[in-house]
Amino acid sequence: MEQSFAEKSYEYIRDKLSCGELPPGKRLVNRALASEIGVSVIPIREAIHRLVSEGLVIHVPGAGAFVRKANREDLDNLYVLRDALESCVAAEASRYITGEQLEELEELLVRAKRDVEEIRKQPQGHSNRQQLEHWLDDERQFHELLVEASRNPLLAKVINEHRAISNIFDAQRHDPRLLTVRVAEETCRFKAEFLQVLRNRDASLARKLMSQQIQCGRKMVIEYFKYQKRNQN
Repeated sequence: MEQSFAEKSYEYIRDKLSCGELPPGKRLVNRALASEIGVSVIPIREAIHRLVSEGLVIHVPGAGAFVRKANREDLDNLYVLRDALESCVAAEASRYITGEQLEELEELLVRAKRDVEEIRKQPQGHSNRQQLEHWLDDERQFHELLVEASRNPLLAKVINEHRAISNIFDAQRHDPRLLTVRVAEETCRFKAEFLQVLRNRDASLARKLMSQQIQCGRKMVIEYFKYQKRNQN
């Protein structure tokens, strides 16, 4: 029974990390979390220990546990991993994707194009928070469909194990200014080209296109970190 409480506590804290409710640098208070979840402090300690082992939380001796702050090196490493895994997924998906899965991806592209039109209406030239959240939800669905289409359970397992880290680091940069009209348009162009490659069953080109797209994302994130650093000085 106590183990199930530890799992419940782990899922609760991780969800709060993923959605940004526990921001970078936030101290995790055992008793407060135990009261929120309705458990004792023992499963909270177990959950936090698990999150520390996953690199999502850091433990500072004498001070407690804190939400880890993503730095440029962390995100750089994450994008290296994503490139390796998701490029492989793209190649495998091109071999095994079904007509129904292609239709689902095409619908997501249609929705992305509609989102571009809505973002164009914003006077500041970038999305608002609601548009960004909707965009990111569809992006996650797009990549989850590709993982499903790859029909490789071992690959899916590795990706899901690392997705928690990706989601939490993503939550630390949920700034609507990241999703500009240009970024949204370029993403739509990539998806349109990528879908055609999937229809053609071209594994080599699918791998190459996905790698290029991930590296574009990596470049955008690095520029964002530079922007944040300039504004903090």
